[in-house]
Amino acid sequence: MRKLVEGCYLVDVFSDVYAVKGLVHPPGRIYAVPRIIEGVKVKSVREGFAFVAEKNPAYVFQDPYLGRPVIAVPETSVKQPIYPSKAIKGPPRLVEAAIQLSHILSDAGVEHGFTGSLLLGTADEKSDIDIVIYGDEKHYRAVKKLRQQDILKPVDAEAIQILSESRLDTPKALPTIETERRKILTGKYAGFLYTMKIIPETSWENRDDTAIIPEKPYETTVEIVDDSFSFYTPCRYGVRNIGGELEVVEVISFRSRFSEMGVRGDRLTVRGLLERVVKPGRLYHRLNVGLDADDFMEPVNRRPC
Repeated sequence: MRKLVEGCYLVDVFSDVYAVKGLVHPPGRIYAVPRIIEGVKVKSVREGFAFVAEKNPAYVFQDPYLGRPVIAVPETSVKQPIYPSKAIKGPPRLVEAAIQLSHILSDAGVEHGFTGSLLLGTADEKSDIDIVIYGDEKHYRAVKKLRQQDILKPVDAEAIQILSESRLDTPKALPTIETERRKILTGKYAGFLYTMKIIPETSWENRDDTAIIPEKPYETTVEIVDDSFSFYTPCRYGVRNIGGELEVVEVISFRSRFSEMGVRGDRLTVRGLLERVVKPGRLYHRLNVGLDADDFMEPVNRRPC
């Protein structure tokens, strides 16, 4: 079995579908969140965790690296891995637009695959075009150039409404939904909403020499000082603290909706899980955004696009 990472799915022995999260996993397990359980789409992370904890408690793993219980599917419970692909199923107009966009990306040197509902065969007329790119900054620049050439369009009011409906599991983030208009990896092509994830080749963190100690939900204001990993999924922002009693030096998220939320010099009000990170010779605090429905990132002074 090829390595399963962000952008992939797995079908377990009960025929339930899980979305793989992150780049590195515990030995013998795969970090994942449920997407379709007993034929029903899972609406939120919290709902999915509760359902899995009741139905398949063996999937709940007390992770010594993260310091909290997570869903990590045993490799022995994986019946079928699903990798991003250019073989897709869906309404003809949506599929046609997706294939056209695929050709444009390939011509621009952006190797990619489809994920989401087009990959799983669950797409309908309101579905978006979900694309995963395993790459780096040069791929981001290539997509950005397509936007500058007006081949890719920013999201409009219709797309904003679709995004809002898909993010009801994080209602505190909805007031910042207009930030999607500034993003490169979210937009419209041929009248359809597209979303792209750029997945780095390696993680910024080594789980073998790192321990995460969860502390509490925490809200503060930060200034971005390093945006090198801001467009990836998982994303990471190096920050300096502006408000709050604790020094926070990093903001991370494993959810693509929190990518591209700002660039160096921008200020964000952020709410997430405060984590103490222990590494050899270093200890610091960070915020992990997107684990709770009340989490959000809100630009304070971002410059107009």
